[in-house]
Amino acid sequence: MTKVIAAADIGTNLRMRIRVHDGSYLGGLVAFLEERDYVAEQVGPNTIEASRLSSVRHDLVRLELELHLRVWLREHPGARAELVD
Repeated sequence: MTKVIAAADIGTNLRMRIRVHDGSYLGGLVAFLEERDYVAEQVGPNTIEASRLSSVRHDLVRLELELHLRVWLREHPGARAELVD
């Protein structure tokens, strides 16, 4: 059985937004994600947009970003952040 992957799921620049409740954490989160091969930039006072040029399916990139965000949150116990749909 062959799994079919939609063309929209591969080779795209998948952008996801992360909202940080305290804007003072944005710079550190951007640097953290950039060290993990993400392109991250501030797009609002408490929001960054992160993307990764990848051939990985969107749902897997989102899962990977969620895992990185969990690691970052453990390293910054006072921070609160979430992926924004």
